[in-house]
Amino acid sequence: MKLEPLLYVSDFQKSIRFYSKVLGFELGELYPNKENPSYVPIFIGTSKLMLAQARKTNKKFYSKGLGGSGAQFFVQVNNVDKKWRQVKDKVEIIDEIETRDWGDREFTIKDPDGYLISFFTPTK
Repeated sequence: MKLEPLLYVSDFQKSIRFYSKVLGFELGELYPNKENPSYVPIFIGTSKLMLAQARKTNKKFYSKGLGGSGAQFFVQVNNVDKKWRQVKDKVEIIDEIETRDWGDREFTIKDPDGYLISFFTPTK
């Protein structure tokens, strides 16, 4: 069993630029085509996150709005300080980098639709 979350986004092109260019994640094949895409899988190591353009036809899946209120994604990286230096001036910071009481060194950002993403490296 594995989990593959799908995020509905308000501006598909802006989101794929954010996840690929700013965060450095690998884009999969654009669907239905490169000229007018509305879905893409994004690969983060061995994990997959899917993005889909929010539309009136799929609104039942996000009826309370976009932004993932109450949801937070954690991405474990080998060197969180390096990732921090790479993205800190390009993203909206929610929580600056620090070592937490439980031993993870982490920071949290917001994507263009307000979804929360935390990057961390275990220190213990």
